[in-house]
Amino acid sequence: MSELIDYGAERFARQTWNGEGSVPDLHGSEPVRWIMWNAPADETALRAAVAGWGLHPHIATDLLDYQARANLEEYPDHLYLDLDVVVPQPNETLKFEQVGLVLHAQGLLTLCQPGLFAEVLDRIEVKRGLVRGKGPDYLFIRLIDAALKPYEVQLDHLEGVLDELETEVVHRPSQRIVVKILRVKRQISLLRRHVAPLREVVNSLETSTHGIIKRENRPYLRDTKGKVQALYERLEAQRSLLESLESLYLSSVGQRTNEVMRILTVFSAVFMPLTFIVGVYGMNFEWMPELAWDWGYPSVWILMSVVAGSMVWWMRQKRFW
Repeated sequence: MSELIDYGAERFARQTWNGEGSVPDLHGSEPVRWIMWNAPADETALRAAVAGWGLHPHIATDLLDYQARANLEEYPDHLYLDLDVVVPQPNETLKFEQVGLVLHAQGLLTLCQPGLFAEVLDRIEVKRGLVRGKGPDYLFIRLIDAALKPYEVQLDHLEGVLDELETEVVHRPSQRIVVKILRVKRQISLLRRHVAPLREVVNSLETSTHGIIKRENRPYLRDTKGKVQALYERLEAQRSLLESLESLYLSSVGQRTNEVMRILTVFSAVFMPLTFIVGVYGMNFEWMPELAWDWGYPSVWILMSVVAGSMVWWMRQKRFW
């Protein structure tokens, strides 16, 4: 199933094609035809359509390779670009779906999941923005921008999670935080693995001299390059923050351990001389004059109290406690 979107400055037309019958032309009734093919595509139908359109046969292979990393290929009269779009899942995991774009002189061919470019399609239909007055190369750039928005949303979400983790690490450090940190680290690693090749692809596209992208639209391509670079820098910043949170957690755990050890040390220091006194008078010698004193027992208690109080006062003066 695919949709044929024909539009120009004044008109907009939309129709569906189920893949049966003759292959629709690349050029529609309006200046730009956007063929939006829904993924997953039938291999036989897609290869037949690519051959019927006169595109390079390797494009069909690239469109059907859903595990390929972001890639840009230049042909004499068209460009092929594929990239991955992040799709957050309910269980805090990430899924990536491939998007293939073929830019040619008459329009654009895309292979992606339904609804991915709904916002761009709505802008075209209601004639909002510049897209209706521009050519297929401008649409090509706008679709790349649209594929970047899920990354921005996911990075915004991760920034909120990192803020919560930072608060928990400082005020409520626990083993549960380690699990969260590892989960976020895994997500950042996955995002970086897909954004890094995308950055290379957009850089290559921006420096390309292929004539299919008009000079007047190249500033928009530079903006897209800046957006991808910003995504990459945000990922690097979040990865650095996550490493700082790991170090902060370990420091917090170590600090709490030191506090416990310090309290135990204070109690040990206070009771050590008391234990010595008790041990002395617990010896079973036959001749110990103090045992026969009427005030011997109270005197020992007074001595132990004075010693304990002196130890506590001294430690407070030294700020040990």
